[in-house]
Amino acid sequence: MNPTQKKLLGELVTLRHAARGWVRINRLTRDNIKRFEVNRDLAMACGNVEVEHDARKRIQDCRELLIEYRSHLVEIGRHFNRLSCEINERLPREAWLEALSVNRAEWDTESMRQHGDSPLNVVSVLRLENSATKDDGMESRPLAWCCQMALMNAMQTSSKLDRAVHEATNEFFGGLFGEYRGRSPLERMGIPASMIQGSGE
Repeated sequence: MNPTQKKLLGELVTLRHAARGWVRINRLTRDNIKRFEVNRDLAMACGNVEVEHDARKRIQDCRELLIEYRSHLVEIGRHFNRLSCEINERLPREAWLEALSVNRAEWDTESMRQHGDSPLNVVSVLRLENSATKDDGMESRPLAWCCQMALMNAMQTSSKLDRAVHEATNEFFGGLFGEYRGRSPLERMGIPASMIQGSGE
């Protein structure tokens, strides 16, 4: 491979590593919130105001961290989207399939022939990143999760995209999701609905 190809391959590997790290810390922070919520509830039941107050503060701190972590996940998803086009143009297909740890048995399947024409499709549509392992968790598919977060962020910040995705999904599922309801200004700013609802805790 030439220097440009090696650089692109290195960037893809580095991005996967970063995605896995941010997905892991995001999960650990969510686990901490659950643990602190249990502590808060036990403290309330026992009438321990000091522990309850500490637990509430820690929950709030973790929720604020999640907003920061979410921005990293979104940026990785956006970056991978841009990188995918360049990789597709300049890298041999075998090189980026190997870098994404796609099981060789998947390389020439019918679904791969139909939809696997770019790294982005292989990761976010076919979800074959790290398919060489049996694990199907978020940490095994970190780029797929980052792409999903980037899409969700785009839906939050663009009412047109949000409505279009809602209507297409609603049509596919026979109206299951009901009438479209726009997001609040805080949600459009990227504040998770769970944090808005929980702000009074």
